[in-house]
Formats: sequence, C-alpha cells, structure tokens
Amino acid sequence: MTVLRRVFFTAVALVSLFLGGVVCLMCQVLAGRDAPTYRVEGQVVSHERGALPVAGDEDTQSHTIAVDAGERQFHVTAVGPGLDLPLGQPVTLDVSTADGTIAYLRAGGSVVDLRPGVVRPVLLIVASLLALGAVYFGAVRLNVYPPVATWLALALGALLAPVAVFLRV
Repeated sequence: MTVLRRVFFTAVALVSLFLGGVVCLMCQVLAGRDAPTYRVEGQVVSHERGALPVAGDEDTQSHTIAVDAGERQFHVTAVGPGLDLPLGQPVTLDVSTADGTIAYLRAGGSVVDLRPGVVRPVLLIVASLLALGAVYFGAVRLNVYPPVATWLALALGALLAPVAVFLRV
C-alpha cells in the first residue's frame, strides 16, 4: 500500500505540474497578445503569394511580405487579402514589446490585426482548471492519500509549473 501511495502522490504532482504549466503558458500567450507595442515605419520590399489549404479549401491565399524598417527587416505572413500590398508601399508596424511579434500592420487607411486569437487559450485554461479540480476532487474523495499530502502535491505542481514554462521544458 505504501508503494501505491507514493506512485499516486507522484502522479498527482506530475498531473498538477502539467496542467499548471498549460494554464501558465496560456496566460503568457494572452499577456503577450495584449502587451504594449511600439511603432516602426518602413516599406514593403518583397511580396509572395502562396496557396495555403485551410479546412479543405485549396483556394485560400496566403501573403508574405518583407518590410524594410531601416535597421531591421520584418517578415509578415497572413491569410486573406489584408497583406496584398504592392512593393514600395509605406507601412507602419506595431511591434509587441513582450516578444517582438507584429500586432498590427497599417497600410494606407487599413489596419490588419495579426495577433493570435483568444478562444483557444481561454478554452485550454478552462479545461485545464476543470481537469485539475477533478484530479483533486477524486484524490480527496477516494481517500487514497491524506488530503494534506494531496494539497502538498498541488502546491508542488503549482510552484513548479511557472518554472517549467519559463525554461520551456
């Protein structure tokens, strides 16, 4: 029975680590999405079109442009007509201070939002928290391991999760 309890404690701690890591990573994605930006002006120096099959639709076009911003060159890819820009077109990029990705591209009077969506990270956060709650409800309800040790496993997983996300384990 002692071996079973040790295995169970380890399993609860590892599941906590994994689910806590998913929550931390998705929170990091959401924070990066809405991070402050700085503006960079440049012009389009190359433009490529390519077919990108999306959901079985073979006619979807992706556009990849390179923007020369003086000291740095940015490459932007998006699906749809928003980046169908001619060479030499002046553009303004809003670059995220968190990770250096491009949040918005402004060309003429149009603005292209290049940030990732919020639905997937929010759904992953909710699913992970529900799974974590189910693990602890089951662990305490089954009385396989004392509640104090189960909560210790939760605390261990919750403390190690941000470290694992930071180190990208």
